[in-house]
Amino acid sequence: MSEAQLTLSWQRVLNWRDARFRRRPELRLRRLEQALEFVDDVGISLLFPHPPLACPTLWEAICGEVRRLPTHHHEDRELGYLWEWKDELPSRGLIYYGKLLRNRPTLVSLRLLPYFYALSGNLGAVDDYLQEYADGKLSDEGKRVIEALLEHGPLPTSVLRREAGLAGKANVTRFDRALVELQMGLKIIKVGISDANAWKYCYVYDLLMKRWPDVAERAGGLSASSALTALLLQHLHNVGAVTEREVVRLFGWAPQRLAELCSKLAAEDLLRTDVVIEGAPEKCLALPLLVNVQSRL
Repeated sequence: MSEAQLTLSWQRVLNWRDARFRRRPELRLRRLEQALEFVDDVGISLLFPHPPLACPTLWEAICGEVRRLPTHHHEDRELGYLWEWKDELPSRGLIYYGKLLRNRPTLVSLRLLPYFYALSGNLGAVDDYLQEYADGKLSDEGKRVIEALLEHGPLPTSVLRREAGLAGKANVTRFDRALVELQMGLKIIKVGISDANAWKYCYVYDLLMKRWPDVAERAGGLSASSALTALLLQHLHNVGAVTEREVVRLFGWAPQRLAELCSKLAAEDLLRTDVVIEGAPEKCLALPLLVNVQSRL
């Protein structure tokens, strides 16, 4: 293939993303079942767009277009769908939902969740947290939250705060940081909604191991390389083309490790590493299909 054929037009990439992200009126989501199909298809989705992160979002898929959040939240139909579905899907155990990527609300299909778990450092035992705490890899607040859930089972946020010994205004930041730490570490998950607080709305949390013990079992048979490969190829299938820098920013992976993986996958013809998007200063990772289709146009 000639050097000219290694250049992708930005419009080609945008068209690919619009189709994968459901950013077209005819593809927009209108039922809970469609929202589940969307998450199962893309595997990894943010709740809202967060430029410059390139990733499918449930918000844009519901709207069927690129759209800002409305000013009048209570009068918007699409936003109503969003609030309802992002609670119902995880409450029914159909998807993972929590702050996983870049501290952003993230939806992950149960198909891909074991791959994230395989990279989390968790070994799949209920008492793993004790060694992490001893090694200084888990905060005291995180340890308290885990032990409260071990003792009492699923708890609404207001009760969990109290049982973890983190009640009161002085502990709000400490408790919130612990929830983020444990979600990003795939230790706790949102499993429901409760009215057990002053606002009559809060999340119910449980330990991931108790909710989905099979996730750890499935992750146990995965190598780090196979987990990275599965997540990278899924993401690339979603976005079409993306720089290694953008992948590192989204997933938090080590740049050298990603570069080595990309070289291996390129040798297997599973992705391209020598593609430039028009107007971009650096080379991108790209789907071979995307490059081959454009080369025939």
